[in-house]
Amino acid sequence: MSDVWKSYLCRVNGSLASIRFDLGVRGEVPVGSKPWLLWVWLYFKTPRPDGLSASNEAPTLFTIEDALTPELSRRCGAIFCCAITTKGRREFYYYGETRERYREAIAAAMARFQGYEFDAGDKEDPLWEQYLDVLYPSTEDLERIKNRDLLDVLEGKGDVLTVVREVRHWIYFRSAGSRDSFREAAVKLGYKIGSQMDGDGSTPFGLTVLRDQSVEQETADAIVLELLRLAQQFQGEYDGWETPIVTQ
Repeated sequence: MSDVWKSYLCRVNGSLASIRFDLGVRGEVPVGSKPWLLWVWLYFKTPRPDGLSASNEAPTLFTIEDALTPELSRRCGAIFCCAITTKGRREFYYYGETRERYREAIAAAMARFQGYEFDAGDKEDPLWEQYLDVLYPSTEDLERIKNRDLLDVLEGKGDVLTVVREVRHWIYFRSAGSRDSFREAAVKLGYKIGSQMDGDGSTPFGLTVLRDQSVEQETADAIVLELLRLAQQFQGEYDGWETPIVTQ
């Protein structure tokens, strides 16, 4: 199975959530030999006010994860696919070959972590509907993940993300008319128009828009999602952004 883990922040039912997800599994599901959704909800001893894990407790939480995963793999043939941190707990989700010995596996893993409360459950889900329809990131969450990946690259090159600079965004459309309508709406929102491109494929009519902005995560996410939603109004597809590297 794949092992392509990505992290992002979002809101789940109005509460801040930090999500780690194995994106690479998407091309392999549903896995017929693993029809059982298995989960463990672990409750923090010292959650942050926003419901996420405190830095002093985080090492223990990862140690618990490192104990749960091999036990569930060995006893249930389970693979780990998602962890959601929110509301003072961490939710671990697995898909296994069987639910037999599931509780036994959890008990064995948690035996050395006295004082931690947890809930556990299982559900037969041969089509992996929970993974595909609930756990898998939305279109907007995927953009947050892409932003985080790009920001990691920029930070690795010494970019000062808080510095305002010109950022170029790429959008593609099914028709020239949709592109024109988007252009008009984007200008009203304060974007400058860059170049336009005509090509092939299902969305051959391209356009770049520019904005002076910083690129720290919150700002980058807000602007990307604004453009993504605007593009969708005109049957367009947002296709990422680029920036010069600013080191001072």
